[in-house]
Amino acid sequence: MARGVPFTGEYLSRYLAGQKRWNEAREWRAKEAGAGRPSTYQDFCRAHGLCAACAASGVALNENGAGFRTVGSSGNLPLYEECEVCGGTGRIVTPS
Repeated sequence: MARGVPFTGEYLSRYLAGQKRWNEAREWRAKEAGAGRPSTYQDFCRAHGLCAACAASGVALNENGAGFRTVGSSGNLPLYEECEVCGGTGRIVTPS
């Protein structure tokens, strides 16, 4: 079963950092496309060591990619599914 985490602390910080990264990603993608190289958002994430599966937040996205997948609550605090791809780090995990 997926681990439920609150969207606070490190998860919220990574999400907010990702929001600030949109302009950087847009510029990078335009530069790469202009040079004829792969330039998708997934390519940007791979080039910068970020997990594309969770948009580098550490929390699993909904199936439609809009919002985050809830798995329950702790009192009044909703819990979200931790990203299984990166283990909640928001970074690409390389096998050891």
